[in-house]
Amino acid sequence: MDMFPHTVTLYNISEDSEYHITSNITLLQGVLLDASKGVNVRTSGIEGADAVNLYIPFSVSALDGMSGKKKRYVGPKEYMESENKDELWTLEPGNKCFFAKGRILKPGNDFQTINRENDDVYRVTKVDEKDFGGEMSHWEVGGA
Repeated sequence: MDMFPHTVTLYNISEDSEYHITSNITLLQGVLLDASKGVNVRTSGIEGADAVNLYIPFSVSALDGMSGKKKRYVGPKEYMESENKDELWTLEPGNKCFFAKGRILKPGNDFQTINRENDDVYRVTKVDEKDFGGEMSHWEVGGA
């Protein structure tokens, strides 16, 4: 049994100076999506508890959602400063980064549209880098 059996579609949303929205879509293959909202609400009593935890190994297969070309991870600041984001992906809490379980390839759409049309769509609420070295290194991403 594979410890990382899931594929998620990650959207990084950018806006240019004229307010044109661009969605950079990345398929992350070989992740673990752990839906645990019920447990969080029961144990913490907080309704707004993270709905899911997404575990992304540093060795994840990250492919452009449209071309299938390999992409590489960069931090949020480097991503925002980059002129060419086509070969990059990042993780950043807030409104500019969200993910969906499975392959949901809908360029030019925002979170509201994709969430309205699909199940299992989550905004990134937290990103913890677990750099243990070796095969255990991963990002733990909270989503709601």
